[in-house]
Amino acid sequence: MNNVATGWIESVQRSVQRAQAHPVLGPYMAMVTRLPAYARLGADLARDPDVPAVAKASLIAAGAYAISPIDLVPGFIPVAGQLDDLAALLLAIRLAIRLSPKEVAVPHLERSGLTAQQLDQDLGAVRDATIWIARRAASALRSVTESSWRRINTLVRTVPVRDLRS
Repeated sequence: MNNVATGWIESVQRSVQRAQAHPVLGPYMAMVTRLPAYARLGADLARDPDVPAVAKASLIAAGAYAISPIDLVPGFIPVAGQLDDLAALLLAIRLAIRLSPKEVAVPHLERSGLTAQQLDQDLGAVRDATIWIARRAASALRSVTESSWRRINTLVRTVPVRDLRS
């Protein structure tokens, strides 16, 4: 492998390690690794005849929302665009688990390798990531706004004022 590719791979690995150690991004990344298990769990719950119809409807609605091009946050915005989809899916799975009898819900969780506590933690990770991104976006917007106002004030001061009375 050439030096450029090796350097790039090492850079990506360092970035991933920093993100995993981050107090907000670390739990979010851990949740992302469990997405295949959540997808299987949701599909299994939707197919189980012992799961209440309301729970199945919530799973179907969340799935439709996730694949729909109409979102609260557009999908082309990296990470933020996927958070609302993840929240909808995880909330629907949690609702289905809570509405199902224990003798139905527990085997599904066990087969998926997930626990109700992990589900709650992962919902918390989505919440925390959403708050973190919103704060970062607000800070960036504030910075851009302040910078723009400084530039406008500088321009206003440098433009000569004509006497309009004459």
